[in-house]
Amino acid sequence: METRQAVQAEGSAFAPFSRRKFYGWNNAALLFFIQFASSGFVTYAYAAVFPAMVVAMDWHRGDASIAHSLNFLMIGIAYPVTGWMIGKWGVRSTLTTGLTLMLTGLLLTVFFVTQVWHWILIWGFLIGAAGALAGPLCWHTVVIHWFDAKRATVLGIMLTGSALGGFIAQPVLIGIMDSFGSWQSGWLVSAATVGGALLLSRFIINRPQDIDQFPDNIDPHDTHGNTRESAPIARTYRSAYNWTIREVFRTRTVYFAMIISITYLGLGTFLLTHGALYFSDIGISKLQTASIISMFILGNGVGRIPAGWLGDRLELRWLMAGIMGVMLIGFFMLWTLPHPLMLGISAFTLGLCYGGTFALFPALVSNFFGQESFAKINSVIAPLLLPFVAMAPAGAGYIFDIYGSYDRAFIIGLILSAMSVVAAICLTPPKHKALSPKTEPLKQTP
Repeated sequence: METRQAVQAEGSAFAPFSRRKFYGWNNAALLFFIQFASSGFVTYAYAAVFPAMVVAMDWHRGDASIAHSLNFLMIGIAYPVTGWMIGKWGVRSTLTTGLTLMLTGLLLTVFFVTQVWHWILIWGFLIGAAGALAGPLCWHTVVIHWFDAKRATVLGIMLTGSALGGFIAQPVLIGIMDSFGSWQSGWLVSAATVGGALLLSRFIINRPQDIDQFPDNIDPHDTHGNTRESAPIARTYRSAYNWTIREVFRTRTVYFAMIISITYLGLGTFLLTHGALYFSDIGISKLQTASIISMFILGNGVGRIPAGWLGDRLELRWLMAGIMGVMLIGFFMLWTLPHPLMLGISAFTLGLCYGGTFALFPALVSNFFGQESFAKINSVIAPLLLPFVAMAPAGAGYIFDIYGSYDRAFIIGLILSAMSVVAAICLTPPKHKALSPKTEPLKQTP
């Protein structure tokens, strides 16, 4: 009761919008620009600013990378808190809290970081917690509440914001750091963009019912065709049951999905954390390195919309199997073809696959296990899989410090990629025992 009252109180200030156009697209646009600023100029900006910090302060790669590993661990630890806050106060309040913490962490980094342990504490713990509270669970929850039949497509469009921001952030931040001669100037620009995202977050509306609207702008009780749009038909599997956490973890599907998630997040994190250092080691210039990283981020953005569009039309197991197969090839090319042109092609290919999987994974969870169960399921899955992803930054750094190359890190990535192809092929929708074949909508066709 308290939860409903809190959500209604938060949405009540926006009641006049109920008589305007469908607000789901407003939310998608707001989240696009929030990600452009907060994720694009923070998460992806790491690839531009972190190498400059390592060089300027003569840090060991393994020690400095502990911060990014702790960042992932903290995101996982804070995810249950994020899910609880979303349930109690709604996405808007949760997102605002996270962006406030992120802005605070960036300003502390700019003005107080002089030792590696300062960096570990701020980036690892404070910005890690902010990344959970202002991260994908909030974005995905809003879209899943507002869209059903076009869910994967809208997720793909909305999630492109972070990749576009990251693509622009690379040359902008590198140019600013070169002009001012300090890595602090890069993070200061990031802080300014997060401040803008914080302002935009106050216009998010949590659920359609908060302003007397409906998902997809379709009134399910309208039997006279009075809604402004004809109801779209879902072409892929949608669970008719909202699964409990215990039921989810009794299926094999969730474990196959976790293998895929660990792999694509781990490979992307490795490239963003150590890509610039790896390219420098093999003789790639600073300008070429920035271009290669930007190609990964560009591919990341380009891949999200078509993957989302296909995810509403093709069964996800085959789509994800194809994506993970291409990701394996791209990662192998990145390791074995050191020419700048081939590295750019490899990075773009990896970005396409990373972005595509990033857009499809929330659709998979909500489609397979129920729309209303999405937030609570993700709040449990994230703490389980992110510790494995967190091994990538520090693990790759210490592999280099010990062996003098990243070869073993590439081999581990290739093994995980091959496992993910198999896992995707086995990724069949689970069937709940409470539902008979007549009530479980295995697939709807136009």
